[in-house]
Amino acid sequence: MRIIDAHVHLSDFKREEIEDFIHEGYILVAVAEDYESSLRTLELRDLFPENIKACVGIHPWKTREQLNLEAELEKVLDLVRDADCIGEVGLDKKFVPENTLQDQLRIFNQFVDAATKSGKPLNIHSAGAWGEVLDVLREKKAERVVLHWWTGPINLLKEIIQSGYYVTINASIKIQEKSRKIAEELPLNLILTESDGPYNYRGLYLNPKLVPETLQILSQIKNVPVQDIKNKVWQNFLNLFNANKA
Repeated sequence: MRIIDAHVHLSDFKREEIEDFIHEGYILVAVAEDYESSLRTLELRDLFPENIKACVGIHPWKTREQLNLEAELEKVLDLVRDADCIGEVGLDKKFVPENTLQDQLRIFNQFVDAATKSGKPLNIHSAGAWGEVLDVLREKKAERVVLHWWTGPINLLKEIIQSGYYVTINASIKIQEKSRKIAEELPLNLILTESDGPYNYRGLYLNPKLVPETLQILSQIKNVPVQDIKNKVWQNFLNLFNANKA
């Protein structure tokens, strides 16, 4: 059983850092934000295929930038066939101007369509748009879903659990009370671990090496031995990527 970082912006790390993560045996689900980072993520996967799952996508934050979204979308959708996963995609009403929501919805819908057609997992951003994201997933009948660093309303967890969607517990659980509450509510069979690195969150430098401590905290919250938590997260990862059926 390896340690899983199910949402990491791997292409933003220095090459020596990436090689260190690989050397230590981390399994990394590398997400992208646009066409260029999607290409870099695929290249990293090809260099380290035993340790990296490559996602391609357009982050909802990109809708606030001056770029040709339609051309960017077409290019990234062309990469889906070579990817292991689609992400980071989704909706954002917290950090992005509200007037971008229609562009966000148009892009997100096409990525969800691509995921349901290809059978590949979705790695999803949902800040401030938790209900809207679930509405799209429900309408499209999406099945293989990871809701990254979910900090949405507790009452929506019932729908998430019924849908069988995975939720990543971020290393910020060390200092973020909402993450602890989410972890308390989630069943172990739907939990994955993540760093979302490289990212500074309230003085905490998020990176894959914080995941072991996250497992320890989950062990305390669930009152389950840490090795059992590690084993369950590993099994959830295998289930997400259909590795048990390979």
